[in-house]
Amino acid sequence: MSFELKLAWRYFRAGRKSLARFTSIVAVTGIAAGVASLIVAQALARGFSGEMQDKILANTAHVSVFSSDETPISNWREAKNNLEKLENVEKVSATTYESTLISGENATNYAILRVEDFNGINTDDNESEEKRLIVKNEQLVTRVAIGAKLAEKNNLKPDDEAEIITLENETEPRRSRVLVAEIFQTGLYEYDSTWIRISPADFAALHGQPNFAPTILSVSVKDIYKADKIAAAIRVNLGENFKVVSWQEANQPLFAALSLERKAAFAVISLIIFIAALNITTTLALLVNERKFDIAILRTCGAKTTNLIFVFLYEGLFLGFLGILFGVVLGLLACFAGNYFKIISLSAEVYSLNYIPFRPDLTNVLLIVCAAFVLCLAATIYPALKASRLKPSENLRTQ
Repeated sequence: MSFELKLAWRYFRAGRKSLARFTSIVAVTGIAAGVASLIVAQALARGFSGEMQDKILANTAHVSVFSSDETPISNWREAKNNLEKLENVEKVSATTYESTLISGENATNYAILRVEDFNGINTDDNESEEKRLIVKNEQLVTRVAIGAKLAEKNNLKPDDEAEIITLENETEPRRSRVLVAEIFQTGLYEYDSTWIRISPADFAALHGQPNFAPTILSVSVKDIYKADKIAAAIRVNLGENFKVVSWQEANQPLFAALSLERKAAFAVISLIIFIAALNITTTLALLVNERKFDIAILRTCGAKTTNLIFVFLYEGLFLGFLGILFGVVLGLLACFAGNYFKIISLSAEVYSLNYIPFRPDLTNVLLIVCAAFVLCLAATIYPALKASRLKPSENLRTQ
């Protein structure tokens, strides 16, 4: 260990006058609070972004394929088979979205019909006409699964009957009785308050069609972060008659806004840490004034300018390191407590999520530590340079 480091450690442990002691405590407390706040803010932003991404990808396609003119895909079976042969494609599902109204006993609300498999119900679009006739004879043309919030609005429960109103040829309303086969919850208010899941066969029966013709092919991929590359391969495979959109493209405004929010929070709280680190400057300035005689003795004993600079740099960094250490511990404990007690509860109608978890990330924590360390280092430079410029003869004369 160099003598500069030994001397800095000795000075760091030594007693100080009341003002220097106070500024030291303020410096450590301020840095700890800033680092902890930054860790919590980044973990919260990452948790919100992660929850949104997880909920969206769990309920929507990783890659969506639809015809250029947005009409039903006539050769969808052939296109589906071609897509399933592509590398990294896990599953291809035929689906359609359609606006509708659903009426319960006491309310009528806007909803979106979404064609998909649910609850083990046979969704084969080749379901026999005989089975459909049986359903018609029972006056239950359609079986559906309803989002939890939508069911709550309409006071519907499993096995209840409701009425769906769709527009036939976009002009004539068509009323159909439905059976609520299931109530689902995705965790996203926007989906849970509007979605109605319906099988392909029941959707075709609802519109009096012999077979289901989808408007969208929903592609699930093995690696969600390669969705853009897979989308490009799909465009080449299907040609110009189809439009292909990955989940990154579809949700780009949302995730761009969340990313900007994280960067803004990082910049603002880093400024707060820098202001707290300025207390290190004050502390070291006071310590330099206290140790003028020590500095003079060191200079007369042959200590160089760089030696004195490093002594006070090390002492300032000890203060910064102590604050950073406390800040990391406090920040991680706050994240753990926030998740354990589920502190961040939100209005789902406004934020789409009921609860936001804290998701601290090792890379982010290391980045915060490095940023705080650099700010503390910058705060020690001036007093360290000032200490190195003291003239030994004047200081010895005044003692």
